[in-house]
Amino acid sequence: TNRYGAGMEMVCAMLGKAPLFGLMTDEGRKAKWLIDVTTSKEPDWGTLGTAIGRKCVEDIPYVAGVEQYFGGEVTNDNMHKLKAMGSATAAAGAVGCYHVEGVTPEPKEKGRDMLAEGYQTYVYDDNEQQAIIDTFENLWPEKDGDPTAAFIGCPHNTYQELVKWGKMVIEALDKAGQEKTAIPVYMFMPNVVRIRLLEEEGALASKMRRAGMFYTNMCAVSYSGMKGFSDRVRGVTNSAKNRNYSSIRYFPDDKLVDIMLSGKVQ
Repeated sequence: TNRYGAGMEMVCAMLGKAPLFGLMTDEGRKAKWLIDVTTSKEPDWGTLGTAIGRKCVEDIPYVAGVEQYFGGEVTNDNMHKLKAMGSATAAAGAVGCYHVEGVTPEPKEKGRDMLAEGYQTYVYDDNEQQAIIDTFENLWPEKDGDPTAAFIGCPHNTYQELVKWGKMVIEALDKAGQEKTAIPVYMFMPNVVRIRLLEEEGALASKMRRAGMFYTNMCAVSYSGMKGFSDRVRGVTNSAKNRNYSSIRYFPDDKLVDIMLSGKVQ
């Protein structure tokens, strides 16, 4: 899709046709940027997506150097990495399509033939990742205040993410000898994901709820857009997309768990 506006989508639906241009064409899907990821360990996907969005703006990126983190294919257990990266590319920029070498369909078939003539290269290494993180501003009105809530899921959590976060927080609480998180943790998800958790991981769902983790099918950005939100709530999140659209502060997963348990930003 070329991500048309609502009016154009309505016309396309009525006619059963769409204009043949842009991402609908082979040439229109070629990448103008080679993103060469050379981090010493798995990149922070939200930060990587933010960097790509800022650098490429609306151009298509071809991301190389991350195939080892997917085993050559997208699965239910690793798709959240692409979701975190892709949502940030569209939030920090206006990227409507991306390619990942050895992972997404067209590069697996055509390789670097997906790069347009005269493409530019952007090297994303450890220093560049830290430089991007250092640009994430503290937008809380009370900048030195303690966090009041954590927001996980923007875009919405997959079932696998929900289970992962549940186990991660419960294990951290058990290790610390705590029964509840210091701040409420809001988990955003479709209803079908919540229902599946209740059906397949009922014991875990109960532990999560007692530990201070709440389920909602709302959108985190909509939640943080409520009147007076930033005046009442000092939020923390692992979503670079959410960070782009709100005053909620971004932290990697491991740091976020520490914040949930301590109620402090170290």
